[in-house]
Amino acid sequence: MRAKILNASAGSGKTYQLAYKYVRDVIDQPGLYRHILAVTFTNKATEEMKSRILKEIHRLASGGASPYLENLCRELSLDERSVRKRAAEVRSKILHDYSRFTVLTIDTFFQRILRAFIKELGIDLNYNVEIETASVLSKGADTLIEQITVDRDLQRWLTEFVQERIDEGRKWDVRDGILSLGGELFKEKNKDALSVPRPREELGRIVSRATAQAEATKKLLQETAAKAVGIISRAGLTAADFSGKSRSFANWFFSVAAGELKPYGATVAKMAAATEGWGAKGSPAQALAPELQPLLREMCDIYDANRKSWNTCDLLRENYRSFALLSDLYKRVQQLCDEQNTMLLSETKYVLSEFIGHNDAPFIYEKVGNRFERFMIDEFQDTSLKEWENFLPLLQNAMAQSAETSVLIVGDIKQSIYRWRGGDWKILHGKAQQALGAGDTEVEVLRENWRSLPAVVAFNNRIIERIVAADNRALNETLAKASEVGSVDPAEAAALRDTLADAYRGHAQLPRRKAEHPGYVSVETFAERPPVVERICALIDKGFRPCDIMILVRGATDGAKVAAELLDFKRRNEEPRYRFDVMTQEALIVGNAPVSSFIAAALRLALNPDDSLSRAVYNHYLGHPFDRPLDAPERDFFRSVRLLSPEEAFERIVMRHALQGDRRQTAYLQAIHEQIISFCATKIADIALFLRWWEETGKNRSLSVNESATTVEITTIHKAKGLEKRAVLIPYCSWPLDPKSSGTVQNIVWAEARGGGAEEIGRFPVRYKKAMAESGFSPEYYRELVYAHVDNVNLLYVALTRAAESLHVFIPQKGGRTVGGLLLQSIATDGDKALLGDFEGRRTADETGEHFAFGEFAGPVAGGSKRSEAEHVILEEYPTAQADLRLRLPSQRYFEDGGEVELSPRNLGILMHKAFEQADDEAEIHEAVRGMQADGTLSEAEAATLRQMIARALEHPEVREWFGGGWERVRNENEIIIPGRGSTRRPDRVMIDGRRAVVVDYKFGLRDAERYRRQMREYLRLLGEMGYAPAEGYLWYVKLGTIEKVEP
Repeated sequence: MRAKILNASAGSGKTYQLAYKYVRDVIDQPGLYRHILAVTFTNKATEEMKSRILKEIHRLASGGASPYLENLCRELSLDERSVRKRAAEVRSKILHDYSRFTVLTIDTFFQRILRAFIKELGIDLNYNVEIETASVLSKGADTLIEQITVDRDLQRWLTEFVQERIDEGRKWDVRDGILSLGGELFKEKNKDALSVPRPREELGRIVSRATAQAEATKKLLQETAAKAVGIISRAGLTAADFSGKSRSFANWFFSVAAGELKPYGATVAKMAAATEGWGAKGSPAQALAPELQPLLREMCDIYDANRKSWNTCDLLRENYRSFALLSDLYKRVQQLCDEQNTMLLSETKYVLSEFIGHNDAPFIYEKVGNRFERFMIDEFQDTSLKEWENFLPLLQNAMAQSAETSVLIVGDIKQSIYRWRGGDWKILHGKAQQALGAGDTEVEVLRENWRSLPAVVAFNNRIIERIVAADNRALNETLAKASEVGSVDPAEAAALRDTLADAYRGHAQLPRRKAEHPGYVSVETFAERPPVVERICALIDKGFRPCDIMILVRGATDGAKVAAELLDFKRRNEEPRYRFDVMTQEALIVGNAPVSSFIAAALRLALNPDDSLSRAVYNHYLGHPFDRPLDAPERDFFRSVRLLSPEEAFERIVMRHALQGDRRQTAYLQAIHEQIISFCATKIADIALFLRWWEETGKNRSLSVNESATTVEITTIHKAKGLEKRAVLIPYCSWPLDPKSSGTVQNIVWAEARGGGAEEIGRFPVRYKKAMAESGFSPEYYRELVYAHVDNVNLLYVALTRAAESLHVFIPQKGGRTVGGLLLQSIATDGDKALLGDFEGRRTADETGEHFAFGEFAGPVAGGSKRSEAEHVILEEYPTAQADLRLRLPSQRYFEDGGEVELSPRNLGILMHKAFEQADDEAEIHEAVRGMQADGTLSEAEAATLRQMIARALEHPEVREWFGGGWERVRNENEIIIPGRGSTRRPDRVMIDGRRAVVVDYKFGLRDAERYRRQMREYLRLLGEMGYAPAEGYLWYVKLGTIEKVEP
């Protein structure tokens, strides 16, 4: 198989598989390390993969024990001595050519491609990449607001926006309104909708029309209710005189008449259908039933007929003003980036995608990627659709040129927790295999768990199975009801059915770790606070070290609560064995350290010595009274650093106050210094600008530290993906299953309205809330509901599978509709037994709550700790070689050093193109080869090899005609502009003689006939439109020595 997809569940050894695949390939062919691209999604994962690969190669090379050795000997048919000898050769090559050891993040790889096409893309050679979007958005909003003075239409729009917000009793801050949807600019799924902006006036007309229609029907409903209220009042009655008394159904008449359009209940629906039961028999209320019942039925009909359009209108009005400003804001952001010679990292994939769309993919990757022959992509479930589309031509190109496994994709749908960032697990679920070719792609599921002890694996298998089954059933019932009432189309509901079950099909794992005890899982409820401190102390009593323990939280708020409790215990604790430190992301924010505030205050005083707030911070750190004035030497010092660069000013401040001698601050000082260096490398080196950037971005960066044996780590589940600890605590297992629909952060869903006259607005950003279920946006409401459940169950899966030996889950007693509530419902009980199918545990209960325990609460097992310290490779003898004094750029290496002079198909393609691209005839081809030899690209032997290959290729009669020199005009790699589209096509060679035109495309790998034929037919059609008819088209498979004529 030419491609392999590994579905790797948590703890199944995916890192082992990736590293083994790399090591196997380079042991088989030691020079292949230059042609392997491994892609991960974080810098940390990149470094871990590099470290793992080098460590295993070093073990093999140095004679150490290696888990890879036996398999390598068997699969490569080599003895141990040969494997170790090749490993030593590979180690030396990689260490002396480290830049070609290509393990990159996906963003870094895309940046490399862009930088190779600086000229074609019209990008400045020295452009900077900006990761943070918040500060750029903020500045963009500021410049947009400044336009009010010159843009009368914008001024009127924002004035109306403010007035609407005031009338509706909502926040009316203009800047906040502009930025409320700002984050949507950088989300991949919104690009198409934002690429064709709607004029503000058109949006206003659509919403005004929908509002007018809604108000008219609301008024009709209110007038009908007022009629009923009039009848009741004239009879001298109130709502309490009808059935139900103070909670009577008749209250709906009065509420609606007063302008409160709330939904009606089952009792109202019952009374609208009949006149019986309105009041006591013979009562005045019952006597009014024949007159009121038709009005009530009419009100219900009006409400039912219009509630969708009312909700649709409300959802439109909520965001349409901000939506209309998105394109304006995006223009300002792009303008700022152009002025600062900056490209947002999030924009890279779109620029590349557009470039690929306007050019032949082989041309693009020939320049950058064609040197790669093997590809390894990790964490594939987090790949976005655009990233996949950009990668696909490269992978297909590699597969077409080799019968071996060229592509290895590794991922796990159950660990897909980055959908909000564009990750699309559906690609791993089936799209990737389909795109790469089912016949060429092997899919393997890794079902063995090498991380966790048997009790932990058994618990996770059974609890996840029950949670998924119960939640999938509930989702299917919700979809069925929505389909019945017309909120979602039956076909759309069917497509969403069993989505959660499909994602978890075949999830169960086989435990492979054996130990003196089976491991332990504890699930318990709490009323007020989870007993985290008590459990950490119990774990320490059992023999676990603090660094064996990790606390997982859903968000920063829960993390802060746990950290505060642990730090409070640390202050009160007097027992030596329970002394531990706490490591949290919040505690490690650079700007939170007192020394960071001191440095920032000192820099501000350099700009303004009379800044009283900065002076107070400065004095407090030095132990002086807050209001102490600066003395003369201090004022002189700040005056002396005012015009220095931020870096030099920082060093002066550190030296003057002897900060370098305080070991407690060393890490923070180093982090601040790194931030300053990073800023000065990409921005104007000015103290004022640095301070502004520091406040917006810099001070919120995290400090990287190494954990110690006495550190308990608190981290979020998102940041824990890929990690493992002996003992894991989940103190607040209580996040909701449904999408977030309240709070300060808006959960924005892009949807198209159906019905109610709002269809013409197109895709629109709607705030997710229950009203969306009964609106024209309802189909997207249910889609978001289903996929949010997958996300939140995935979060639980990731959290539960971090534990290797001891797992502790704490759930509030009022579990509600949360993952914790569902988890509790999944555990059956029988007296003092806790049951998960055939897996039995123990149940106890007291005033503090219920406690379920599985396995044995024991100490750490022998040999279970993973050392986090990096192992340094020390070369006992530094290999040297006689220098070959030829200048050769890295991108020009086509032959392997030290081996036979042999060209691979990829390098043959690159060199042939290089020889042919400016050659009209055979003489000019040989002149190009001489040029490559003269500039150091080729050695004498390499040039001779290439000449032989060219001579063999030119033996074909048709090829001799093409390069015989008898043509009026020859066009090599000239662009043909496609009319009306602005994109281009680039045939390899077009030869013209009178009205005869011949097109040739060189192919250097295996046949991909249909794709190549489609490409050639497009060339022929374009030439025909230019007046060359009929044009002749040929595909020349150079390696195979065959030529195929393509008919138009």
